Amino acid sequence: MGNSTKSFTGAWIQAIGTIVAAVGDTPSETRPEEATDSLGLWGNVLQATGNGLLADTNEPGSLNQAGNAIQATGNSIIVGALVLPIDEDLEQTLTIKGNLFQAAGGAVSFSEDLKEDISIAALYAFYGDLLQVIGNSMQALAGILDFEVDGHEERLNAVGSWIQAIGAVLSALSETKSLDDNDENEASIDEAGSDNQLEEIN
Repeated sequence: MGNSTKSFTGAWIQAIGTIVAAVGDTPSETRPEEATDSLGLWGNVLQATGNGLLADTNEPGSLNQAGNAIQATGNSIIVGALVLPIDEDLEQTLTIKGNLFQAAGGAVSFSEDLKEDISIAALYAFYGDLLQVIGNSMQALAGILDFEVDGHEERLNAVGSWIQAIGAVLSALSETKSLDDNDENEASIDEAGSDNQLEEIN
C-alpha cells in the first residue's frame, strides 16, 4: 500500500471512528449504558488506528507525524479508561487527559497546516484540524465540569464530539483531494511520456 493510499485509508478510518464515538456521546434515554460504552470504545479504537496509519505516512520527525502520534496516544488513553477495571473518577480523569492529548496533537498538526500553500486540500486540512482541536477541547472541558457541577456538561461533550467528527471528515476529504490530485498528476506524466515516445518514433 502506497503512502497516499495509506493516508487516505487512515484518514477515513479516523473519521468513521469520530462519528461512532459522537453517536455514543449523544445523550439517549433508550440506549443501554453498555452500548454507549461500546460505541465510545470502538470509536476510539478506530481513531487510534487511523491516526497511527497517518503518522506512519508522514515525513519522519515532521509536525504532522508528531501530531498524529499524539492524537493516537490520546485515543489509546481513552480506550484504556474504558476497558481497565478502574473506578469512575479515574476513568473520567483518563478520558479528560485523552481528549487533551488529542487536542494537543491536533494543534501540532494545525501549526503544520499554516505552512502549506493555498489549495482545496490544504483548506480542508486547515479547518479540519482546527475543528478537531475545538471539539476535543470542549470534550475535555465537559469532563472537568462533570467533576465540579451537575449541569449541561453532557450536552457540551456531545457538541464537542460532533464538532470533532466534522473536523475529521474535513481532514479525510483533504486526503481524498490530495489522492485525486496525485492520480491526475501521474496520469498527466504518463500521457506526456507516451506523447514523447510517439514523437521519437515519428
